[in-house]
Amino acid sequence: MIIFSVMGFILLINFTQQGESGDPQSAAVEQFVIGENKVILTMNIDQQVTIERAGQGWRLLPAQRLSNQLIEQMMRTWQQVQGQVLDIEIDRSQQSGLFISMVLADQPNIQLFTLYLLAEQVVVHNHQLDRYFSLPLPVFNQLIPTGLLINQS
Repeated sequence: MIIFSVMGFILLINFTQQGESGDPQSAAVEQFVIGENKVILTMNIDQQVTIERAGQGWRLLPAQRLSNQLIEQMMRTWQQVQGQVLDIEIDRSQQSGLFISMVLADQPNIQLFTLYLLAEQVVVHNHQLDRYFSLPLPVFNQLIPTGLLINQS
């Protein structure tokens, strides 16, 4: 009888934990925006700035007064950023965004993304996957540092 009681208690705990974590299909899922373990070779931001790998570091075209450390941090953020997958679609005629194109080491085609600044979040549209990712608003300044773009305030 004790064995059945212990087994029942274990099952109760398992069901309780599954209820807290939720169904993986319905819970907000965090995924890598550009994909896990991707290596960026070149990135173009809104046809204003190109960042390309140069040896161990990065080269900015046109040259700007941003530190190498800031550029390295920005590129690391792009490679590691994860967001919650959203089930939305943004009307591009109503909302403007920053257009990002990337060449990744393991991809034959250019990868396209659009960043949208919304009220309390940054939304990244991965065009290849046709997925939208929600990021906290402060992440925007890590992805696009202040002073990188001409018309950025």
